[in-house]
Amino acid sequence: MVRSLYAIVHLIVEAQAARRDARIRFLKAQVEILRRKLGGNRVIPGPDDRARLLAIGAELDHRVADVIGIVTPRTYSRWVIEQREGRKSRTAGRPRIGRDVCELVQRLARENAGWGYRRIIGELRKLRLSVGRSSVRRILKDAGLTPSPTRRGRTDETAWRTFIRLHMNTLVACDFFTKAVITPLGVRLANCLAFIHVGSRKVFLSPATFHPNGLWVQQQGRNLLMWLEDHNLPAKFIVHDRDTKFSLAFRTQMSGAGMRWVRTPLMAPDANAFAESWIGSLKRECLNYFVCFSLRHLDYITQSFVDFYNTCRPHQGLANRILQEAATGSVDPSVTTPHAAPTAGPFPDVGRIRCRRFLGGLLRHYYRDAA
Repeated sequence: MVRSLYAIVHLIVEAQAARRDARIRFLKAQVEILRRKLGGNRVIPGPDDRARLLAIGAELDHRVADVIGIVTPRTYSRWVIEQREGRKSRTAGRPRIGRDVCELVQRLARENAGWGYRRIIGELRKLRLSVGRSSVRRILKDAGLTPSPTRRGRTDETAWRTFIRLHMNTLVACDFFTKAVITPLGVRLANCLAFIHVGSRKVFLSPATFHPNGLWVQQQGRNLLMWLEDHNLPAKFIVHDRDTKFSLAFRTQMSGAGMRWVRTPLMAPDANAFAESWIGSLKRECLNYFVCFSLRHLDYITQSFVDFYNTCRPHQGLANRILQEAATGSVDPSVTTPHAAPTAGPFPDVGRIRCRRFLGGLLRHYYRDAA
């Protein structure tokens, strides 16, 4: 009789245990489904959530490896150790970026439609704010702004690339570009000759002319040599294409100054990539927005861009620093991260952010007021 009663009680307990196990499996299945629906497949419990889980887990002696689903058993064990030792739990996830910084990133993107993510990062660095590329991309994506342009990928290093890399600090690249100018006699094509010292990225630009003959090119060569001397820039090589305006007299002039001239291969604009890239930046960021009515007008526009480029514009090839900072090799020690800033609090540094405008606001330089 006792055995029969024991068997009946055992069957009832097993039936209840089976239902309890089914309920647990049902709850775990719901947690797994919710995790799959979440972006990133990760749940980050807050301090109150952790305390609640630990209180319930204490009733089970924290033996929850077979039932926990919101975090891994290893994470739960760390919570238990931190609770026993009285340590404060670490904040999960990345630190939040302050609202002021987010608004500034959006402002830079809206006011400068041609800027990409790295260009925005460089401008922020000038303001002593350090924000990562993924953070800038996320901020702009959330705001519906996508400024990042399509860029070509790098190819394997060739003999020409090796030459450029080894002689960057003593290399000058040059090239012509043209701009249509409206004159009383009709539309005429003006020519300019741009020189870029590859190592420092500093640019010297000739005045515009309607007659780019050999004598004019020689005069620009003399101006270049004086400019290099004034800025104390070493130069042993000058790279140019096979344009006939680079005459034998010009090449002899460069040789007499101790510079070897190097002509690029035929139909290979990428061989003079630094000069071509700078001219492309000048046209995209400046010249394409203007109609010029005289050589003097064109000179004012181009020289304003050169001044902005040499003094205020951050350069991606130089770790997003302006040329003066890159030349001294210094890193601003006051660069701070905005991650420590409160969500709606002030900037982590004093000084109101100002904007200096070039060419009527087409080019902008952001800086802080002196403390």
